[in-house]
Amino acid sequence: MKELTNEQVEFIKNNEWITLSTSKDNKPRSIIVLVSRVENNRIIISNIQMNKTIDNIISNPNCFINVYDKETDTQIKIDCLAEVYNEGSLYQEIKEYEETNNLPEDLKVRSIIVLNFVNVEVCEG
Repeated sequence: MKELTNEQVEFIKNNEWITLSTSKDNKPRSIIVLVSRVENNRIIISNIQMNKTIDNIISNPNCFINVYDKETDTQIKIDCLAEVYNEGSLYQEIKEYEETNNLPEDLKVRSIIVLNFVNVEVCEG
């Protein structure tokens, strides 16, 4: 398991939108997602309306995330193993926080995606 430094965690928090790439049946899919939580060894994303991405993760948990900052010309590329949760204490905690603080009343968190880091690469300049 790879970990981010505290500075890299802050980098991702400051660039809260990330690209999440998944694959199913050799068909890649990339989407831009908003990060719910960043930790040193994982990122958590709330699923509000994702269908194909969730289906891809269930079929193939290997995924990739990319975070880029134009001002510093820095990107963090992370290979991950994803897990989808729609129950449990972590799910309830994220769901409650997002629905109370970040989401319009009509949107609900259907599940969360936990991206556990396998390999981390930082590219500068």
